Amino acid sequence: KTARQLVEVVLEAKDEGVAEHVTLTTGTTPTPDKGALYLAKVVEALKEEVDLPIHVQVEPPKDILYLDLLYSKGADTIGIHVETLDEVVAKEVTPLKPSFDSFLKAWRHAHRLFGEHQVSSYIIIGLGERLDIVLRRLEEVVVQGVIPYVVPLRPLPGSLRECSKPPSPSLLLEVTKQACIYMKDYGLDPSKNRAGCVRCGACSVVKE
Repeated sequence: KTARQLVEVVLEAKDEGVAEHVTLTTGTTPTPDKGALYLAKVVEALKEEVDLPIHVQVEPPKDILYLDLLYSKGADTIGIHVETLDEVVAKEVTPLKPSFDSFLKAWRHAHRLFGEHQVSSYIIIGLGERLDIVLRRLEEVVVQGVIPYVVPLRPLPGSLRECSKPPSPSLLLEVTKQACIYMKDYGLDPSKNRAGCVRCGACSVVKE
């Protein structure tokens, strides 16, 4: 999609009274900027015509200054999604993503730019991760000022994970409760997030 096409969609949604904020995603791209250059163009175009908070999602870029670019163009919140906190699992399910240390560096920098409550990361439960590693590393995530957006694995027909089982409700609740304990301890409040998945809240119960 071109920036202009996305602007047209957002303008139409706003005219219909259904748009309160915007979420822009990239997936994993093969470029060093990890899609930040494209997102920056779209954010800039949107900000010129629409007064809505904008959320961007991007993998840690090779140069974290690409995060500065997104912020300078007007992005309000950012999601830098690690997916799993167990590096053994990460090598299997997200082999093209960088190390956990790279995420820590990107999260710290993003927090300095976007501020409190405006940085988040998806944490998927049910990929085969070790619970003790997840619970320990959740605190490392929150210490960086990052909201851990805890969600269950949702196996989709036709995907590589279609035969996987989602986590039990009790396991998901245990991880989510611990994430919330850490957020309370460190003063993070998901309800103060301005745009994107955390503001929407449909995929996770961390706000509840």
